[in-house]
Amino acid sequence: MDKKLKKLVSDLRNYKDRLSVALKIADISIFEVNLHEQMFTFFENSESIFEKKGCDILADVNDYHELAWTDYLSAVSAYFTHPEDTQLMEDAFRSITVGRATSFEARLKAGNTEYKWCKVDVAPVMEDGTPQKIIGIISDIHHMKKRIDFLENSVYTDHFTGLYSKKRFEELCSSVLASREDSKCIMMIIDLDYFKSVNDHHGHMAGDEVLLSFSQHLSSCVRKKDIVARFGGDEFVLLLLDVTSIEIGRHKAEEILRLQDNSYGITKSIGIAMFPDMGRTYDELFRKADKALYKAKQKRNAYCIYGEED
Repeated sequence: MDKKLKKLVSDLRNYKDRLSVALKIADISIFEVNLHEQMFTFFENSESIFEKKGCDILADVNDYHELAWTDYLSAVSAYFTHPEDTQLMEDAFRSITVGRATSFEARLKAGNTEYKWCKVDVAPVMEDGTPQKIIGIISDIHHMKKRIDFLENSVYTDHFTGLYSKKRFEELCSSVLASREDSKCIMMIIDLDYFKSVNDHHGHMAGDEVLLSFSQHLSSCVRKKDIVARFGGDEFVLLLLDVTSIEIGRHKAEEILRLQDNSYGITKSIGIAMFPDMGRTYDELFRKADKALYKAKQKRNAYCIYGEED
């Protein structure tokens, strides 16, 4: 081997080593697929993301190369992708076959490894106007995705009771009501009577016990699709979806008033309004239910339906 060739081989090895280090630092894996042969030709730095060597991944997926295209696509998707994200993988392959680069985020694995959230960027290598290969980059975004989910849950969930927060309730209700013009829904605002006296006479731990107990009972007496939230302090709100009449709200209020939530004699006051009869927007419906609540609180341990204040 002459000196020039030796230097070239040495330079290539050094380049590969530097690339390998860079991929590890960035938590990135690179792969290539020969579309004509339906074969993965390399898979670099897969260990950093999937804890599985690239050669082992190649050995697994290249067993599929003799399958018909649709079967090959399904097999590769099942090997790498979470069932709920399979469509993303298949759509990416189809984009490549028409010569279009694409990106997506999905939960990926390599055979029997654990799922990780990844960002995938793929682009075609064209020859004579036809896609011949896929070059893909997989970036590990698992920790970032988990952090984002945590922050979103912090905003959308009341940290103490686990119910929806006021902000999330407002968003969900506004969206739900806008899409249910022909369906009836009932909003109920619930206030715990004399709650402040529990904190004052028994301490905040007792108050926390009351809040937690009531939130659990409230969740258990509504359907899965209904929306329940803590608005803050001792105020709760719920939206009963797709009901037949206001009588549903009346019966539900009576059920909530009967709940034995605590040993401190706490009762409830409930204001009720119905969509769309009493309000066609979230703000309008909430105002009507709040007005009914004001009347109910004058009696204590009672409910009031808007329009029946007298």
